[in-house]
Amino acid sequence: MKSTEKLRKLLAAPGLIQAGGVGDTGQALLVEAVGYPAVYMSGSYVNQTYGLPDGTLTLSEISSRLGEIADRVQAPIIADADEGFGGVLSIIRTVHKFEKAGAAALHMEDMSVKKHGHPMPVPEMIKRLTVAMDAREDTDFVIVARTDAMAPWRHGVRDNRAACEQEAFERSVAYAEAGADMVMPMYASVDWLKRFGKLIPKPILLLSTPNNAHCDAREFEQYNVRIVIYATNMLARSYVFMKNEYAKWLTAGTCSATDQDIKDRAEANKLVGVPQKYEILAKYGE
Repeated sequence: MKSTEKLRKLLAAPGLIQAGGVGDTGQALLVEAVGYPAVYMSGSYVNQTYGLPDGTLTLSEISSRLGEIADRVQAPIIADADEGFGGVLSIIRTVHKFEKAGAAALHMEDMSVKKHGHPMPVPEMIKRLTVAMDAREDTDFVIVARTDAMAPWRHGVRDNRAACEQEAFERSVAYAEAGADMVMPMYASVDWLKRFGKLIPKPILLLSTPNNAHCDAREFEQYNVRIVIYATNMLARSYVFMKNEYAKWLTAGTCSATDQDIKDRAEANKLVGVPQKYEILAKYGE
């Protein structure tokens, strides 16, 4: 079954779809291994693996990583496409490259990741969504319209939160009515979901953030949420954990290795196929 068909099948079934956010193939294998039915490839995560800020990598670099992940996991992949990596012609190329790389869905945002400030005019975003939808070669490929109207990086959101929340709702409705398969209101709070979720004519893809993270899957479902992504929290926690461990080892002048580390490494090796590697070498030699 194609990746796009897998995601459509999940969307057609009851229950919330939970997706683990990743930046590389090793993380994707882990997300799939623990049981997530879908994988989310975060643009900021991928940039982080290169040691670069979000929005730095090119379409070719992002789609290449997407292909690497899709080659190793069976779960459908939802991919971050920024604002489409440019104008109309770039959007067409983005859709084609993401489809060929193995994504089941992409989300495209109404604010340039490189030019944070204010969302683009609604007609401009609808034009870009229309281009993306028309560019699909696989009609099962899911196009998600993301709005950053109430995201922390939007100018004026702290001073006029209510107006930005209303705008996010209006944009979500407009994008849904324009034909997007799903909408992604960035930094939607639980209160926002309660007020507006059921009024949006297409299902919601939600990024779990501090202002909605205390909800569980059952509550999200009540507000028209079909997919929830767990992404940013893991990046922050893994960064802090590794930073603290590296600092402790440097100060102590030794690595705090334990027998558990050996067991954990063996499990990690199993995840990426090290036992199969040795089986192949034993059978065929080098």
